[in-house]
Amino acid sequence: MTVEKAIERSTRELVDWSDLRTFYAVATAGSMNAAAEQLGVTQSAISKRLGQLELRLGARLLERSPTGIQLTEAGVEALDHVTTMMRASQSLENTLKGLETRPHGEVKVWSNDGILAYCITPNVSGFLAENPGLRLSILSDRYLPKAGPGYADVVVSFEQPKQAEVISFPLATLHYCVFSSRDYIETYGAPSGPLDVGNHRVLNHTLYAENPGWKDKTTQIAALVEPAIITDCSAALLQATASGAGISVMPSYAARLDSRLTALPIPPLASVKVWLSYHETARRVPRIRTVVDWMRENFDRKKNPWFREEYVPPSLFDTPPAGGWPDERAAG
Repeated sequence: MTVEKAIERSTRELVDWSDLRTFYAVATAGSMNAAAEQLGVTQSAISKRLGQLELRLGARLLERSPTGIQLTEAGVEALDHVTTMMRASQSLENTLKGLETRPHGEVKVWSNDGILAYCITPNVSGFLAENPGLRLSILSDRYLPKAGPGYADVVVSFEQPKQAEVISFPLATLHYCVFSSRDYIETYGAPSGPLDVGNHRVLNHTLYAENPGWKDKTTQIAALVEPAIITDCSAALLQATASGAGISVMPSYAARLDSRLTALPIPPLASVKVWLSYHETARRVPRIRTVVDWMRENFDRKKNPWFREEYVPPSLFDTPPAGGWPDERAAG
């Protein structure tokens, strides 16, 4: 019986893979002592496994001598086949490790509708092209919980979670400015200041009153104004304002979204932090870690000055200071 047929038969008889690995280590190391050190076992354990393998194969594989070991003719043939098996095993191991470290699977992202529409999804095409194994569930239903089993893996919101097991850090600061369209200003003029806003058609977002980041003066102004439009949709607010329906308060980045919009020369009415959060265990999950890194890029404050902690007027977005915008890195 050839060694090849013997190995095939022994494999069918559930030969111990450790015996083959031991033979490979001895044959390539040149001695039992070296193989024992390499495998972290005793020399007697090596001898026992080799004896089991030779018994099962029905062939002597090694000649033992005081100077080391020599492969028999059967041993040379066996080493050739076992080497192929070891390479296949290593290839399989590398493939499986690659699958574990490569981002793959679904990631659920929760955020407010405006942030999703204007800060996240415009960059999703390139992200998916670089990570073809990922699938994104992008959700903004304000009545759903933002975290917990079966819901969001990554949350981008105006609230900082308080749970000890949740990692969170400030991702950006949104500065809420007064906007209108050029057509509206040409027809009705521009308000002279915050208190003059009430003399104009005001468009409002329902969530502003609920956001803890708004200043007291914003609440006072809102009490004096009866909005012409109230909406819970950021896209609707932006489009209505850009079309000339009236005056609204939106994040300063709105100046980049529609050329019909103009930011009025009124200081920001509020500056609100945006927080990124995810469960502590997610730091070890490649797909979630990849999305977290992507969020950092989306809100890069050096490339996007409207996300900086200090207010940068829209008129200066394309006019960085000498040496460029300083690098702001969020902690966490």
